[in-house]
This record gives sequence, C-alpha cells and structure tokens, in this order.
Amino acid sequence: MSSANPELVTLVQDLTRIESINPSLAATGSGEIEVARYLEKYCRQRDLPFDVQDVKDGRPNFITWVPGQDPNRRILFIAHTDTVPVDKWESDPFSGEVRDGRIYGRGSCDTKGSLATMLTALSTLRERKPKATIVLVASIDEEFRKIGARAVADSGVAYEAAVVGEPTNLELVVAHKGSVRWQVEVEGIPVHSSRPHLGVNAITGMAKIVLALDEHNKVLSERQNVLVGPPALTVSLIEGGIELTTVPPACRIWIDRRLTPGEPPQQALQEVENIFDGYRNGPDKIKVRSILPALEDPAPPSAEGSRIAMVAAEACARVAGTGSYIGAPWGTDASQLDGIPCVVIGPGSMAQAHTSNEFIEINQLDMAVEIYQQIMLNF
Repeated sequence: MSSANPELVTLVQDLTRIESINPSLAATGSGEIEVARYLEKYCRQRDLPFDVQDVKDGRPNFITWVPGQDPNRRILFIAHTDTVPVDKWESDPFSGEVRDGRIYGRGSCDTKGSLATMLTALSTLRERKPKATIVLVASIDEEFRKIGARAVADSGVAYEAAVVGEPTNLELVVAHKGSVRWQVEVEGIPVHSSRPHLGVNAITGMAKIVLALDEHNKVLSERQNVLVGPPALTVSLIEGGIELTTVPPACRIWIDRRLTPGEPPQQALQEVENIFDGYRNGPDKIKVRSILPALEDPAPPSAEGSRIAMVAAEACARVAGTGSYIGAPWGTDASQLDGIPCVVIGPGSMAQAHTSNEFIEINQLDMAVEIYQQIMLNF
C-alpha cells in the first residue's frame, strides 16, 4: 500500500533533495541551513509560528509549535536535519525518487521521514487543541556531537517528555545506548629502520594495546542489559608512522565505547585507563595516553514506567500493531536531553541508515503521522 497523502510524499521528497551533509563529517557538506529555510517557508504558508536558534557557525535549529490548553505543559518532538556523507551511490543521492513504494535519497530514512511526518502531524493540530503545548525542533549535528539537542537542553525551556524521530519501523524504543569516544596515543622513539633496536616502535606498542582492548571488549560482552544488550568497545580508526624506513615515533587509535543506561562515561574511561596502567608500569613500559576530553553521549535513562511511554505504546498499538517496549544499540539526540523521559519512534528502518541507496517505505509515513498525532493529543 502507498501513502494516501501525496502532499506528505512530496514533503519527504523536498527535504531529501536538500543536501544537508554535516560539515563536521565532510568538508564539502553544506550543513542544515537550507533545510531551515525550507521549513520557514512551509510554516509561513500554513501560518505556523516558528523560531530559528543559531547554534554554531550559521547552523540553526528550527523550532515550530502549537499552543496547548495548559500553557505550563510542553512536550518536545525532535528530529535531526543533518545527514552523513554519501559514497558509492548507484544514482543521484538527492533525487528523492519514488520507486517500488519507496522514496530514495540520503536522509530520506535518517531522519527526514520522521521530520516530515512530525511536521505534518503538528500542522493538523490547531483546531484540535492539544492538552500540552507541542514543540517541534528540527535539530542540527545529531550525526556528530549533537550540539543541536544540547542547545535545546540548555535553552531554559522545560519539557515533560520528548519523542525522538529515528527510523524504528514504528516500533517503540524506550532505551538505547550512549557512547564515549576518544583518541589514544602511544609514543615511540624514531630511528632508522636498519637499526630498530635503538628506537621504540610505537606501532608495535599500540598493537599490544589494541589486543588488550579486544580482550576488554570480551569482558564487557558479559554485562548484559535486558533492553539494549551489553556495552561494547571498538577500535575504529588507527594511524601511525611517518615513512617507510623510520621506526614509527607515534601511533594513534580512536576508541568507540558504547554505554548502557546508567553507565557513566567516566567509568568506561577509567576501566581503559586501568588497562593502560598495566602497560605503562609493566616490562614493556609502553608510553600510552588518552587524549581528552572525550566526546560523551550518555545513555539516557529508560523511559519504562513513564507517561510518555504509556501514551506512545497505546498510539503505536492502535495504529501499527506495535508498541512493545524495546531497546536499541544505537544513540539519538535523547542523550543530550538531561533526563527528560524520551521515547524514540519513527518511520523507516535503521538498516537503511547511512547506507548507499538509502530509502524509506512510503506505507509507513501515514501511520507515523497518526501515531505522532495521537501522542500529541493524548499526552
């Protein structure tokens, strides 16, 4: 079945056609400004109030809202406008092409489909008077440091709850992992490679560190969390050496450490530091150090037991036959929202996020609008 709302399909296509690659991930990325300009025009045409919050370097959060019956109550809906870069696409990554019941293009699934359906739901509310004021934020920078969501949290505006738009196949995510990411450096002593015994090979030292971190990840895998699974550690990037005939004086890695709800970033860092201490003080005397500060996205508390989870579960069950509480191994803007009860719901599959030839299924769009509408009206 296809969406019965051609205007909604067009909205997803229009947003997908706007290149909004995060400039922190690719130097050629245009950022989110053109999406904000499009949303401003959309809201003017529908007489919706709006505001623009400049977060950094001309990269704005876009905010629109519908007042509720109780002006002291607010619920936040948030979906990000930045995308990851494109690579190895078979066709135009910004075509917004409709084919086989799908809309194709970078960001169609992650998360312009969520944004379009949230916006469509919001635009229908004015005559129906929601109980709480409904605020929709189209946020920047979710794919890197989540500074858009951080700006929302720091704005001084209080929210009772939040709905985060991400591709969940309309399933109800009540908990997800966070992350802490940082660089580690091993220092060596450079000499000519014809006499390596006179120097210290930083790559060889880092190899021992990497193997130790792999063993640590095996230990982490035994710490099961019912909703999101165990924490995890990945060495995701490595660089070292200066040229072919010199013993390398330095080697660096990036660590991506996934956190479970309630697990502090500092605890994860300290566990790794304890491993490093063993190598600093051991027979190899490896000069290893963490390069801090780390990039921290704490895992938000589970929304189990919250009113927003209950209202969302009822809406999901009624509209899509979903609504069971589930967890997810990835992260969202919820990590920056400082303890506000958050649920994550959206059209599309996370299996499509960041992929070549990304798409979103059209038949989920109308259901997403209805789910969001019911949450907006019943919370």
